[in-house]
Amino acid sequence: MERKLKINIVLPFLNQSPGGGLKVMYQYANQLIRNGHDVVIYHSMYTSWTHSGRRIRKLKHVFLQKYLGLKRSRRPSWFPLDGSIKSFEIVEVTTAYIRDADIIFCTWWATAIEVSSLSASKGRKFNLIQDYEAIMTPHKDIVHKSYQLNLVNIAVSNYLADKVASFSGNRPQVIPNAVETDSFFVQVAIDERNSKSICMLYADAERKGSVYGIEALKIVAQKYPDIQVNFFGVYEHPKYRFPESFIYHYLPDNLRTIYNNSAIFISPSIHEGWGLPPMEAMACGCACVCTNIEGHLDFMTDGRNSLLVEPANPEQMAEKILTLIEDQTVRIQLACAGNQDVQHFSWDSSSNGLIKLFLTPIHD
Repeated sequence: MERKLKINIVLPFLNQSPGGGLKVMYQYANQLIRNGHDVVIYHSMYTSWTHSGRRIRKLKHVFLQKYLGLKRSRRPSWFPLDGSIKSFEIVEVTTAYIRDADIIFCTWWATAIEVSSLSASKGRKFNLIQDYEAIMTPHKDIVHKSYQLNLVNIAVSNYLADKVASFSGNRPQVIPNAVETDSFFVQVAIDERNSKSICMLYADAERKGSVYGIEALKIVAQKYPDIQVNFFGVYEHPKYRFPESFIYHYLPDNLRTIYNNSAIFISPSIHEGWGLPPMEAMACGCACVCTNIEGHLDFMTDGRNSLLVEPANPEQMAEKILTLIEDQTVRIQLACAGNQDVQHFSWDSSSNGLIKLFLTPIHD
């Protein structure tokens, strides 16, 4: 019988808007508690790299936490976190605020650095690396050093495992992300969809490449003015402009419906650690046109289950979109293959791999 573990999950900040990194960790929390493990989440509100302007506010929170105790976190409105999971806000990652346990599981380089200094009584230390975070911070050298800490690194993709190995000398085990097939599935038959219906995750961040996706769709609209474009995202006022005929859904609660009402999904990202929305779209029956970046390649194969294009090349992306609009056979074949392929990425499988790693003795 599998030993039941006390597991601390340490996460950065507390975000009431959807985020891929937090979503993955919440998903693992749910999976672990369903497997009978004892899970507590700690959201660290500050790190050593937090903007200095927050110093006074941090001191105030330290004082309040000392005398009032730990504050329960608000439940994420955008994710069904299991109600039996306790979740706390802590001012910072220190031994005083975190319970003793068997395992401490974190994500994000800054959190990993702080977890590395905790007492061994807080649990064996594991760090889930979900992106190459050195490209998103001026602290590149510190990110690289975080790969060499006294934590067991886990990577969500082969690309990230290779990247970590290049700086640490040790290749972490890969436990891939997965898709929630009970939330994302085909409702509208793939062969009955309007071939000129397209959806895309919109993001202001340059590395998401939204500006190139918009340009590609504008090119397609020149030939097919009646295309139906649906963007979705967490930005109330998108930075990049797009035609009024393109619809934007702010924090939609019907994402599965948006995917199912689309024949094509596009992802113009310049960089991803692992692209969750393309997997969701494939599970819902969309044919995908995505950039051929490393964060897509663990589950996408050009010409088999998707069409892949160069990053920052809207002309090439438009060409591939037009191929799917004009060739129903190709669109349906790609969509069906993609839908079949992503079924292999299950949270049950990934969580089983995670638990197995947690239970594996460390060999010096």
